[in-house]
Amino acid sequence: MNLTESAESHIKSKMDKHAFEINVCLQDQSRDRCYEDFLLALSKYGQAATQLEVLEKIKSQIEQADKENTDEN
Repeated sequence: MNLTESAESHIKSKMDKHAFEINVCLQDQSRDRCYEDFLLALSKYGQAATQLEVLEKIKSQIEQADKENTDEN
């Protein structure tokens, strides 16, 4: 597994974890610290989503550079 695939897997697992935390809060809104936990999970999910977006752009740039190198040969 290369670096970008490993990073993508890690980021997606973080997103899954935070999505689960968001859903737990939505299912039981009466529990203690639910609001704070919801906002924290939402923030962390957004950060991970942004990381995934940046990684996708990097992967696209790598693919484009590889294609250009292949076309030159």
